[in-house]
Amino acid sequence: MASKEKLFFQPGPRALRKTKLRRKKSLLALSLLLMLALVLAACGPQAPQESPTQTTAQPAETVRQVRTITAKSGSLNATRSTSVTIEPGQESRVAAGTNGRVQRIIKREGQNILVGEAVILLDDSNLQIQVRNAQLALEAARINLQKAERASGESVAQLKAQIKLAQTNLELAQQQYREGQALYEAGGIAATQLTGLEAQFSQAQSALLQTQDALARSQRAGEEDLALLRVQTQQAENQLAQARDALAETRIAAPFAGDIAEIYVEEGEFVGAGSPAFRLVSNQRQLASFDVPPEDAAALRALDNFYIRYGGLDYAAFITRSSSVPGPQRLINLTAEIYPSQNPIPAGTVAQLNYEIKLGSGIILPSQAVSTEGGQNYVYVVESGRAKRQRIDILAEAGGEVVIEGLSEGLLVIYPRPLDVREGSSVRVIGP
Repeated sequence: MASKEKLFFQPGPRALRKTKLRRKKSLLALSLLLMLALVLAACGPQAPQESPTQTTAQPAETVRQVRTITAKSGSLNATRSTSVTIEPGQESRVAAGTNGRVQRIIKREGQNILVGEAVILLDDSNLQIQVRNAQLALEAARINLQKAERASGESVAQLKAQIKLAQTNLELAQQQYREGQALYEAGGIAATQLTGLEAQFSQAQSALLQTQDALARSQRAGEEDLALLRVQTQQAENQLAQARDALAETRIAAPFAGDIAEIYVEEGEFVGAGSPAFRLVSNQRQLASFDVPPEDAAALRALDNFYIRYGGLDYAAFITRSSSVPGPQRLINLTAEIYPSQNPIPAGTVAQLNYEIKLGSGIILPSQAVSTEGGQNYVYVVESGRAKRQRIDILAEAGGEVVIEGLSEGLLVIYPRPLDVREGSSVRVIGP
Protein backbone atom coordinates (compact mmCIF):
# COMPACT_ATOMS: atom_id res chain seq x y z
CA MET A 1 0.00 0.00 0.00
CA ALA A 2 1.16 3.60 -0.78
CA SER A 3 0.08 4.74 2.67
CA LYS A 4 -0.42 2.87 5.80
CA GLU A 5 -3.97 3.08 7.22
CA LYS A 6 -4.83 2.10 10.82
CA LEU A 7 -7.45 -0.66 10.90
CA PHE A 8 -10.25 -0.72 13.62
CA PHE A 9 -12.36 -3.86 14.73
CA GLN A 10 -16.02 -3.28 14.15
CA PRO A 11 -18.15 -5.52 16.50
CA GLY A 12 -21.08 -7.32 15.08
CA PRO A 13 -24.71 -7.33 16.30
CA ARG A 14 -24.29 -10.37 18.56
CA ALA A 15 -21.30 -8.85 20.39
CA LEU A 16 -23.24 -5.64 20.94
CA ARG A 17 -26.07 -7.57 22.61
CA LYS A 18 -23.68 -9.31 25.05
CA THR A 19 -22.10 -6.01 25.97
CA LYS A 20 -25.44 -4.43 26.77
CA LEU A 21 -26.43 -7.47 28.92
CA ARG A 22 -23.24 -7.22 31.00
CA ARG A 23 -23.88 -3.54 31.62
CA LYS A 24 -27.43 -4.23 32.79
CA LYS A 25 -26.19 -6.91 35.23
CA SER A 26 -23.57 -4.55 36.61
CA LEU A 27 -26.17 -1.81 37.14
CA LEU A 28 -28.53 -4.31 38.89
CA ALA A 29 -25.78 -5.51 41.21
CA LEU A 30 -24.84 -1.93 42.03
CA SER A 31 -28.50 -1.16 42.88
CA LEU A 32 -28.76 -4.20 45.18
CA LEU A 33 -25.61 -3.21 47.04
CA LEU A 34 -26.93 0.32 47.49
CA MET A 35 -30.26 -0.93 48.89
CA LEU A 36 -28.48 -3.32 51.30
CA ALA A 37 -26.35 -0.45 52.60
CA LEU A 38 -29.47 1.65 53.23
CA VAL A 39 -31.17 -1.20 55.13
CA LEU A 40 -28.10 -1.77 57.33
CA ALA A 41 -27.89 1.93 58.06
CA ALA A 42 -31.55 2.01 59.07
CA CYS A 43 -31.18 -1.02 61.44
CA GLY A 44 -28.06 0.25 63.12
CA PRO A 45 -27.97 1.86 66.61
CA GLN A 46 -29.14 5.38 66.83
CA ALA A 47 -28.19 7.80 69.50
CA PRO A 48 -31.15 8.77 71.69
CA GLN A 49 -32.26 12.26 71.33
CA GLU A 50 -33.18 13.64 74.72
CA SER A 51 -34.55 16.98 75.44
CA PRO A 52 -32.58 18.95 77.94
CA THR A 53 -35.71 19.47 80.02
CA GLN A 54 -36.92 15.76 80.02
CA THR A 55 -37.20 13.97 83.52
CA THR A 56 -37.51 10.12 84.35
CA ALA A 57 -41.23 9.08 85.18
CA GLN A 58 -42.00 6.44 87.89
CA PRO A 59 -44.07 3.41 86.62
CA ALA A 60 -47.68 3.22 87.98
CA GLU A 61 -48.59 0.27 90.39
CA THR A 62 -50.45 -2.57 88.64
CA VAL A 63 -53.90 -3.37 90.02
CA ARG A 64 -54.75 -7.05 89.50
CA GLN A 65 -58.34 -7.99 88.84
CA VAL A 66 -59.45 -11.04 90.90
CA ARG A 67 -62.54 -13.03 91.67
CA THR A 68 -63.47 -14.07 95.20
CA ILE A 69 -65.67 -16.44 97.20
CA THR A 70 -67.12 -15.75 100.62
CA ALA A 71 -65.91 -17.98 103.46
CA LYS A 72 -68.90 -19.84 104.88
CA SER A 73 -69.27 -22.43 107.63
CA GLY A 74 -70.69 -25.85 106.93
CA SER A 75 -70.17 -29.60 107.08
CA LEU A 76 -68.21 -31.58 104.54
CA ASN A 77 -69.72 -34.96 103.69
CA ALA A 78 -68.28 -37.68 101.50
CA THR A 79 -70.21 -40.32 99.57
CA ARG A 80 -68.42 -43.63 99.32
CA SER A 81 -69.29 -47.09 98.09
CA THR A 82 -68.29 -50.66 98.82
CA SER A 83 -69.32 -54.15 97.80
CA VAL A 84 -71.66 -56.04 100.10
CA THR A 85 -72.01 -59.83 100.22
CA ILE A 86 -75.49 -61.03 101.17
CA GLU A 87 -75.45 -63.97 103.57
CA PRO A 88 -78.31 -65.91 105.17
CA GLY A 89 -78.96 -65.06 108.78
CA GLN A 90 -79.06 -68.77 109.58
CA GLU A 91 -77.60 -71.72 107.72
CA SER A 92 -77.52 -75.38 108.72
CA ARG A 93 -76.23 -78.66 107.33
CA VAL A 94 -79.01 -80.90 108.60
CA ALA A 95 -77.76 -84.42 109.39
CA ALA A 96 -79.58 -87.75 109.67
CA GLY A 97 -80.39 -88.80 113.24
CA THR A 98 -80.31 -92.53 112.54
CA ASN A 99 -78.95 -95.04 110.06
CA GLY A 100 -81.15 -95.93 107.14
CA ARG A 101 -81.72 -96.06 103.42
CA VAL A 102 -83.25 -93.04 101.69
CA GLN A 103 -86.80 -93.98 100.75
CA ARG A 104 -88.10 -90.66 99.45
CA ILE A 105 -86.94 -87.06 98.89
CA ILE A 106 -89.90 -84.74 99.40
CA LYS A 107 -88.24 -81.35 98.80
CA ARG A 108 -85.59 -80.41 96.26
CA GLU A 109 -83.06 -77.56 95.86
CA GLY A 110 -84.56 -74.11 95.63
CA GLN A 111 -87.86 -75.05 97.24
CA ASN A 112 -89.18 -73.20 100.26
CA ILE A 113 -89.89 -75.16 103.41
CA LEU A 114 -91.53 -74.46 106.76
CA VAL A 115 -90.14 -75.31 110.17
CA GLY A 116 -90.73 -78.97 111.04
CA GLU A 117 -91.63 -79.93 107.47
CA ALA A 118 -90.09 -83.21 106.24
CA VAL A 119 -87.46 -83.07 103.50
CA ILE A 120 -86.18 -86.68 103.37
CA LEU A 121 -87.81 -89.96 104.50
CA LEU A 122 -85.73 -93.03 105.44
CA ASP A 123 -86.87 -96.65 105.35
CA ASP A 124 -88.38 -97.35 108.81
CA SER A 125 -89.39 -101.05 108.56
CA ASN A 126 -86.69 -102.30 110.95
CA LEU A 127 -87.32 -99.50 113.40
CA GLN A 128 -91.04 -100.30 113.40
CA ILE A 129 -90.15 -103.85 114.53
CA GLN A 130 -87.85 -102.47 117.23
CA VAL A 131 -90.65 -100.28 118.53
CA ARG A 132 -93.04 -103.26 118.74
CA ASN A 133 -90.42 -105.37 120.52
CA ALA A 134 -89.81 -102.58 122.99
CA GLN A 135 -93.54 -102.32 123.64
CA LEU A 136 -93.76 -106.07 124.36
CA ALA A 137 -90.78 -105.93 126.70
CA LEU A 138 -92.40 -103.10 128.61
CA GLU A 139 -95.65 -105.02 128.94
CA ALA A 140 -93.79 -108.06 130.29
CA ALA A 141 -91.94 -105.96 132.86
CA ARG A 142 -95.17 -104.38 134.03
CA ILE A 143 -96.83 -107.79 134.41
CA ASN A 144 -93.90 -109.12 136.48
CA LEU A 145 -94.06 -106.07 138.69
CA GLN A 146 -97.79 -106.41 139.27
CA LYS A 147 -97.39 -110.12 140.02
CA ALA A 148 -94.64 -109.47 142.54
CA GLU A 149 -96.67 -106.72 144.19
CA ARG A 150 -99.66 -109.07 144.58
CA ALA A 151 -97.50 -111.94 145.92
CA SER A 152 -95.78 -109.64 148.36
CA GLY A 153 -99.10 -108.35 149.63
CA GLU A 154 -100.51 -111.85 150.14
CA SER A 155 -97.43 -113.09 152.02
CA VAL A 156 -97.40 -110.09 154.31
CA ALA A 157 -101.08 -110.54 155.06
CA GLN A 158 -100.55 -114.21 156.02
CA LEU A 159 -97.59 -113.42 158.27
CA LYS A 160 -99.50 -110.63 159.95
CA ALA A 161 -102.32 -113.06 160.68
CA GLN A 162 -99.84 -115.56 162.11
CA ILE A 163 -98.34 -112.85 164.31
CA LYS A 164 -101.78 -111.99 165.58
CA LEU A 165 -102.43 -115.66 166.41
CA ALA A 166 -99.02 -116.00 168.09
CA GLN A 167 -99.74 -112.91 170.19
CA THR A 168 -103.07 -114.46 171.30
CA ASN A 169 -101.37 -117.77 172.19
CA LEU A 170 -98.69 -115.87 174.10
CA GLU A 171 -101.27 -113.96 176.09
CA LEU A 172 -103.15 -117.24 176.89
CA ALA A 173 -99.97 -119.06 177.93
CA GLN A 174 -98.94 -116.11 180.10
CA GLN A 175 -102.33 -116.07 181.80
CA GLN A 176 -102.23 -119.84 182.44
CA TYR A 177 -98.72 -119.56 183.85
CA ARG A 178 -99.74 -116.78 186.27
CA GLU A 179 -102.78 -118.80 187.44
CA GLY A 180 -100.57 -121.88 187.89
CA GLN A 181 -98.21 -119.87 190.06
CA ALA A 182 -101.11 -118.84 192.31
CA LEU A 183 -102.42 -122.41 192.56
CA TYR A 184 -98.97 -123.74 193.25
CA GLU A 185 -98.53 -121.31 196.11
CA ALA A 186 -101.95 -122.37 197.43
CA GLY A 187 -101.01 -126.06 197.06
CA GLY A 188 -103.55 -126.65 194.33
CA ILE A 189 -101.13 -128.07 191.74
CA ALA A 190 -97.85 -129.88 191.77
CA ALA A 191 -94.51 -128.34 190.81
CA THR A 192 -94.35 -130.38 187.61
CA GLN A 193 -97.60 -128.87 186.42
CA LEU A 194 -96.26 -125.38 187.06
CA THR A 195 -93.13 -126.25 185.11
CA GLY A 196 -95.25 -127.40 182.15
CA LEU A 197 -97.18 -124.11 182.17
CA GLU A 198 -93.89 -122.19 182.17
CA ALA A 199 -92.64 -124.18 179.17
CA GLN A 200 -95.84 -123.42 177.23
CA PHE A 201 -95.39 -119.70 177.95
CA SER A 202 -91.79 -119.78 176.66
CA GLN A 203 -92.86 -121.59 173.47
CA ALA A 204 -95.54 -118.97 172.83
CA GLN A 205 -92.96 -116.18 173.16
CA SER A 206 -90.60 -117.95 170.76
CA ALA A 207 -93.38 -118.54 168.22
CA LEU A 208 -94.30 -114.83 168.25
CA LEU A 209 -90.68 -113.77 167.72
CA GLN A 210 -90.22 -116.20 164.84
CA THR A 211 -93.37 -114.99 163.13
CA GLN A 212 -92.36 -111.35 163.51
CA ASP A 213 -88.92 -112.11 162.07
CA ALA A 214 -90.48 -113.92 159.10
CA LEU A 215 -92.70 -110.89 158.46
CA ALA A 216 -89.71 -108.56 158.51
CA ARG A 217 -87.74 -110.81 156.16
CA SER A 218 -90.69 -111.07 153.81
CA GLN A 219 -91.16 -107.31 153.74
CA ARG A 220 -87.47 -106.69 153.03
CA ALA A 221 -87.35 -109.29 150.30
CA GLY A 222 -90.55 -108.01 148.77
CA GLU A 223 -89.33 -104.44 148.70
CA GLU A 224 -86.02 -105.46 147.10
CA ASP A 225 -87.72 -107.65 144.52
CA LEU A 226 -90.26 -104.95 143.75
CA ALA A 227 -87.51 -102.31 143.42
CA LEU A 228 -85.65 -104.53 140.97
CA LEU A 229 -88.79 -105.12 138.96
CA ARG A 230 -89.53 -101.39 138.92
CA VAL A 231 -86.04 -100.74 137.56
CA GLN A 232 -86.61 -103.32 134.85
CA THR A 233 -89.90 -101.64 133.98
CA GLN A 234 -88.20 -98.25 133.68
CA GLN A 235 -85.51 -99.74 131.46
CA ALA A 236 -88.19 -101.15 129.20
CA GLU A 237 -89.87 -97.74 129.05
CA ASN A 238 -86.54 -96.10 128.10
CA GLN A 239 -85.92 -98.68 125.39
CA LEU A 240 -89.36 -98.01 123.96
CA ALA A 241 -88.73 -94.25 124.00
CA GLN A 242 -85.40 -94.73 122.23
CA ALA A 243 -87.02 -96.93 119.61
CA ARG A 244 -89.71 -94.35 119.02
CA ASP A 245 -87.12 -91.56 118.77
CA ALA A 246 -85.13 -93.57 116.25
CA LEU A 247 -88.32 -94.14 114.28
CA ALA A 248 -89.03 -90.39 114.31
CA GLU A 249 -85.48 -89.69 113.05
CA THR A 250 -86.32 -91.46 109.80
CA ARG A 251 -88.21 -88.27 108.98
CA ILE A 252 -85.44 -85.69 108.38
CA ALA A 253 -87.18 -82.33 108.82
CA ALA A 254 -86.25 -78.65 108.59
CA PRO A 255 -85.19 -77.15 111.94
CA PHE A 256 -86.25 -73.67 110.74
CA ALA A 257 -88.08 -72.09 107.82
CA GLY A 258 -86.00 -71.39 104.75
CA ASP A 259 -84.91 -72.58 101.31
CA ILE A 260 -83.29 -75.88 100.40
CA ALA A 261 -79.83 -74.97 99.16
CA GLU A 262 -78.43 -78.44 98.48
CA ILE A 263 -79.39 -82.12 98.79
CA TYR A 264 -76.47 -84.43 99.62
CA VAL A 265 -78.17 -87.83 99.12
CA GLU A 266 -80.39 -89.54 96.57
CA GLU A 267 -83.16 -92.10 96.86
CA GLY A 268 -81.85 -95.61 97.48
CA GLU A 269 -78.58 -94.45 99.05
CA PHE A 270 -77.62 -95.41 102.59
CA VAL A 271 -77.04 -92.57 105.05
CA GLY A 272 -75.43 -92.93 108.45
CA ALA A 273 -76.36 -91.19 111.66
CA GLY A 274 -74.65 -87.82 111.81
CA SER A 275 -74.03 -87.61 108.06
CA PRO A 276 -75.28 -84.38 106.35
CA ALA A 277 -78.44 -84.92 104.36
CA PHE A 278 -79.22 -81.41 103.07
CA ARG A 279 -78.26 -77.76 103.53
CA LEU A 280 -80.89 -75.26 104.61
CA VAL A 281 -80.60 -71.45 104.52
CA SER A 282 -82.99 -69.06 106.21
CA ASN A 283 -85.03 -66.69 104.07
CA GLN A 284 -86.47 -64.78 107.01
CA ARG A 285 -83.27 -63.14 108.24
CA GLN A 286 -80.48 -61.85 106.01
CA LEU A 287 -77.05 -60.46 106.81
CA ALA A 288 -74.75 -58.20 104.81
CA SER A 289 -70.98 -58.43 105.21
CA PHE A 290 -68.59 -55.73 103.95
CA ASP A 291 -65.23 -54.04 104.66
CA VAL A 292 -64.65 -50.31 105.17
CA PRO A 293 -61.82 -48.11 106.50
CA PRO A 294 -61.71 -47.73 110.30
CA GLU A 295 -62.88 -44.10 110.20
CA ASP A 296 -65.88 -45.07 108.05
CA ALA A 297 -66.71 -47.98 110.35
CA ALA A 298 -67.12 -45.62 113.30
CA ALA A 299 -69.44 -43.38 111.27
CA LEU A 300 -71.57 -46.31 110.07
CA ARG A 301 -71.89 -47.71 113.58
CA ALA A 302 -73.30 -44.36 114.67
CA LEU A 303 -76.08 -44.54 112.06
CA ASP A 304 -79.47 -46.00 112.93
CA ASN A 305 -80.08 -47.28 109.40
CA PHE A 306 -78.44 -47.28 106.00
CA TYR A 307 -79.56 -48.66 102.64
CA ILE A 308 -78.24 -51.36 100.32
CA ARG A 309 -79.09 -50.98 96.65
CA TYR A 310 -80.08 -54.09 94.67
CA GLY A 311 -82.35 -54.62 91.70
CA GLY A 312 -83.60 -51.05 91.73
CA LEU A 313 -84.72 -51.33 95.37
CA ASP A 314 -83.24 -49.97 98.59
CA TYR A 315 -83.02 -52.43 101.49
CA ALA A 316 -82.72 -50.91 104.96
CA ALA A 317 -80.13 -52.43 107.28
CA PHE A 318 -78.42 -51.77 110.60
CA ILE A 319 -75.03 -52.76 112.02
CA THR A 320 -75.06 -55.81 114.32
CA ARG A 321 -71.41 -56.83 114.54
CA SER A 322 -67.98 -55.31 113.93
CA SER A 323 -64.47 -56.71 113.98
CA SER A 324 -62.30 -55.28 116.72
CA VAL A 325 -59.07 -54.86 114.73
CA PRO A 326 -58.42 -54.11 111.03
CA GLY A 327 -57.78 -57.00 108.67
CA PRO A 328 -54.82 -57.60 106.33
CA GLN A 329 -55.88 -54.66 104.11
CA ARG A 330 -56.33 -52.36 107.14
CA LEU A 331 -60.11 -52.56 106.79
CA ILE A 332 -62.79 -53.22 109.40
CA ASN A 333 -65.31 -55.97 108.67
CA LEU A 334 -68.90 -55.02 109.47
CA THR A 335 -71.96 -57.24 109.57
CA ALA A 336 -75.42 -55.72 109.18
CA GLU A 337 -78.87 -57.26 109.43
CA ILE A 338 -81.29 -56.46 106.61
CA TYR A 339 -84.88 -55.74 107.52
CA PRO A 340 -87.36 -58.39 106.26
CA SER A 341 -88.73 -57.80 102.78
CA GLN A 342 -91.25 -59.42 100.47
CA ASN A 343 -88.50 -59.61 97.84
CA PRO A 344 -85.39 -60.72 99.72
CA ILE A 345 -81.98 -60.50 98.09
CA PRO A 346 -80.74 -63.96 97.02
CA ALA A 347 -78.09 -65.39 99.32
CA GLY A 348 -74.58 -65.06 97.93
CA THR A 349 -75.42 -61.94 95.90
CA VAL A 350 -72.88 -59.11 95.78
CA ALA A 351 -74.72 -55.78 96.07
CA GLN A 352 -73.60 -52.16 96.21
CA LEU A 353 -73.62 -50.02 99.33
CA ASN A 354 -73.41 -46.23 98.95
CA TYR A 355 -73.04 -44.38 102.20
CA GLU A 356 -72.37 -40.81 103.25
CA ILE A 357 -70.16 -39.86 106.16
CA LYS A 358 -69.45 -36.52 107.80
CA LEU A 359 -65.79 -35.62 107.48
CA GLY A 360 -65.79 -32.44 109.50
CA SER A 361 -67.30 -29.03 110.17
CA GLY A 362 -65.80 -25.58 109.65
CA ILE A 363 -65.14 -23.17 106.80
CA ILE A 364 -65.75 -24.88 103.45
CA LEU A 365 -63.54 -23.81 100.51
CA PRO A 366 -62.53 -25.27 97.16
CA SER A 367 -59.29 -27.23 97.40
CA GLN A 368 -57.66 -25.01 94.73
CA ALA A 369 -58.21 -21.92 96.89
CA VAL A 370 -55.54 -23.23 99.28
CA SER A 371 -51.87 -22.59 98.55
CA THR A 372 -48.98 -24.54 100.05
CA GLU A 373 -45.83 -22.57 100.71
CA GLY A 374 -42.93 -23.78 102.82
CA GLY A 375 -44.89 -26.73 104.10
CA GLN A 376 -47.73 -24.52 105.39
CA ASN A 377 -51.23 -24.01 103.99
CA TYR A 378 -52.45 -20.49 103.18
CA VAL A 379 -55.36 -18.69 101.58
CA TYR A 380 -55.32 -15.16 100.18
CA VAL A 381 -58.08 -12.83 101.32
CA VAL A 382 -58.96 -9.31 100.19
CA GLU A 383 -58.60 -6.58 102.79
CA SER A 384 -58.68 -2.86 101.92
CA GLY A 385 -57.97 -3.52 98.27
CA ARG A 386 -54.92 -5.66 98.86
CA ALA A 387 -54.21 -9.40 99.01
CA LYS A 388 -53.41 -10.71 102.44
CA ARG A 389 -51.97 -14.17 103.04
CA GLN A 390 -53.52 -16.03 105.99
CA ARG A 391 -52.33 -19.35 107.38
CA ILE A 392 -54.96 -22.08 107.80
CA ASP A 393 -55.17 -25.76 108.83
CA ILE A 394 -56.97 -28.38 106.73
CA LEU A 395 -59.27 -30.62 108.77
CA ALA A 396 -60.70 -32.78 105.97
CA GLU A 397 -60.78 -32.95 102.18
CA ALA A 398 -63.13 -34.64 99.74
CA GLY A 399 -64.68 -34.01 96.34
CA GLY A 400 -62.55 -30.98 95.54
CA GLU A 401 -63.47 -29.22 98.81
CA VAL A 402 -61.71 -28.78 102.14
CA VAL A 403 -62.76 -28.04 105.69
CA ILE A 404 -60.36 -25.56 107.26
CA GLU A 405 -59.88 -23.72 110.50
CA GLY A 406 -58.05 -20.48 111.16
CA LEU A 407 -60.26 -18.35 108.90
CA SER A 408 -63.21 -16.19 109.94
CA GLU A 409 -66.56 -16.57 108.25
CA GLY A 410 -67.52 -13.83 105.79
CA LEU A 411 -64.02 -13.01 104.52
CA LEU A 412 -63.47 -12.69 100.75
CA VAL A 413 -61.09 -15.44 99.63
CA ILE A 414 -59.36 -15.00 96.26
CA TYR A 415 -60.36 -17.91 94.02
CA PRO A 416 -58.92 -18.76 91.64
CA ARG A 417 -55.70 -17.01 92.67
CA PRO A 418 -53.54 -15.66 89.83
CA LEU A 419 -49.91 -16.66 90.23
CA ASP A 420 -48.73 -13.02 90.24
CA VAL A 421 -50.94 -12.15 93.25
CA ARG A 422 -48.77 -12.15 96.34
CA GLU A 423 -48.85 -10.75 99.84
CA GLY A 424 -49.72 -7.07 99.62
CA SER A 425 -50.61 -7.09 95.91
CA SER A 426 -53.12 -4.41 94.91
CA VAL A 427 -56.30 -6.13 93.76
CA ARG A 428 -59.73 -5.21 92.54
CA VAL A 429 -62.64 -7.62 92.94
CA ILE A 430 -64.52 -8.02 89.69
CA GLY A 431 -67.05 -10.59 90.83
CA PRO A 432 -67.54 -13.96 92.44
